[in-house]
Amino acid sequence: MSYPKIAKLVDVLLSQTESGVLRWAATEKSDMFQASFPRYSVRLYPHERNPIEVDYILQILNELGDIVEEVSDPDLRSVMERPFDVMRRLHDAARRSAMGVETALDDILNFLEPF
Repeated sequence: MSYPKIAKLVDVLLSQTESGVLRWAATEKSDMFQASFPRYSVRLYPHERNPIEVDYILQILNELGDIVEEVSDPDLRSVMERPFDVMRRLHDAARRSAMGVETALDDILNFLEPF
């Protein structure tokens, strides 16, 4: 398993998402978001193991939509500090990107403060 590379991928996804460089899209499933690249896509979503425990799942999909790799935050504990917090932050940033939160805030503020 290539967990160090996946941990680096998560860090880069987070950095580029928070800076606004990487755009995410909503998927057919509620609370699942996807970023697409030329040959692959990544999907991120929370998975409830039980009513009080949640894991974040990152999937890498190929051009055909097949899952090439799938990891959860517990899988990354040996190679990443606080993987749950990092993946939750990534999921929150991906949701904000997919839902257009910044645009909505700008529009509302422009309406309220036109000058």
